Amino acid sequence: MAEQIKKPLPESLMKAITATAQSPELTPREKLEAVVLVTHGYGLFTAASGTIDPRGYAIPEAQWNAIGLLLQTAAMNGDAVAQVNMSLEWMNIGPSGYKEEGQ
Repeated sequence: MAEQIKKPLPESLMKAITATAQSPELTPREKLEAVVLVTHGYGLFTAASGTIDPRGYAIPEAQWNAIGLLLQTAAMNGDAVAQVNMSLEWMNIGPSGYKEEGQ
């Protein structure tokens, strides 16, 4: 077996995991799945020298747009510049999107 990469999770991910685990809107199973995906995603990110090719995979356009809107809405104090910057960051480092058949 190859030597394990030892890399602590950044504080931002720990906050996201905490928010997920404490969310009253998620079932225990949904919380587990989200936490596992966040931690494994970070592991894959660090194993690839801290980069991910956002063109390497795609999510449905509706999901891509919904996440973009969530991030835009999350911009601090509804500042228009911050919202645009958040959208641009999502476009630059998020995955690609695709139109599902029949849309």
